[in-house]
Amino acid sequence: MGTGLLQDEEVSALCDRCAESAGVDLRHLLTAADEDELRLTENAQPALCFMGVGLTVLLRRRGIEPAAAAGHSVGEYAALAAAGSIDAAGVIKVVVERGKAMAEAAPAGTTSMSAVLGLGAEAVESALAGIDDVWPANYNTPTQTVIGGTIAGLEKATHQLQAAGAKRVVPLNVSAAFHTPLVAAAAERLRAVLDRVEWRTPRVPVVADLTGRPHQGDDRIPHVMEMQLRSPVRWAACIASLVDVGCDTFVEVGPKRALTGMMRELAPGKTAAAVGSPRTVQELALAD
Repeated sequence: MGTGLLQDEEVSALCDRCAESAGVDLRHLLTAADEDELRLTENAQPALCFMGVGLTVLLRRRGIEPAAAAGHSVGEYAALAAAGSIDAAGVIKVVVERGKAMAEAAPAGTTSMSAVLGLGAEAVESALAGIDDVWPANYNTPTQTVIGGTIAGLEKATHQLQAAGAKRVVPLNVSAAFHTPLVAAAAERLRAVLDRVEWRTPRVPVVADLTGRPHQGDDRIPHVMEMQLRSPVRWAACIASLVDVGCDTFVEVGPKRALTGMMRELAPGKTAAAVGSPRTVQELALAD
C-alpha cells in the first residue's frame, strides 16, 4: 500500500514518529501487511489515514494546498489533519483507538454492510421501513446507498430492495455494520479518546460526514466525530457543500479511487483526480 510513499525520507520519519506515538507497527501495515491483515479494521484505518497524511506532505511540497476538505468515514480524520485541526501523530493515535473500538463493537459474523445500486435514497429508506435491525450507513450518490445491519436483517432487506427496483445489492467485505446504531458502544469509547485531543479550528473548511456541512469550530469536533461513527455518512451532501463554496477541482488523496469514480454523478463537469503514490503526486503537480 505505502512502500513507495515511505521511500521519501520526510514521510518515512513521520511514519516512525506516528507509529511510536500510537503504539502500532505502521511501517509493517504500509509495506508488508497482506490482504487478510488489512481486511481487519483496526489495521486498515491507521494505514489508510497515514496514506492520506503522507501524501498531503508530498502535495504541500509541490505547492498544492486544499481550499477545503472532506473525507469519507476514516478519511475525515485525514482531512482534519490536512486542515491543521490535529497533528499527524495525534490523528494516527486517535484512529488506532477508533479501529480497536470498531473491531470490538460486534461479534464477528453477526453484522455487515451491503451496497444498494440503482435505487434512490428515499426508495431505499422506504424499503427498509419495518426492518428494525438495518439502516442506511452511507449516502454515497443519488443511486448508491450503503446499508448496515444484522446478517438476518440484511438478508430480508435485500429481498425488499430488489422488489423495490434495486439493480444490485452487493454484500461488502467488512467486519461490522459501521455508521449504524449497532456501533454505538464503539462511538462512546471513541469519545473518551476524542476528548483528550487538543483540537484546533480548521484553517480551511472541512465538511463533516455527519451533517454534510463544514465543522463549526474546534470545540464541537469531539461530538461530531463521535456521532459520525454511529450515523450515516452523507457523502453526496459533502460534495454538494464543497461545490457550493466554489470547489471545482477535487483530488482524492489515498490508495483507492472509489470516491473519484463517484464524482461523475456527484459533480458532473468538475475535475476529479486521484493521488495514491509519489508518482501520481508528481503527475498532478506537472498538470497543474
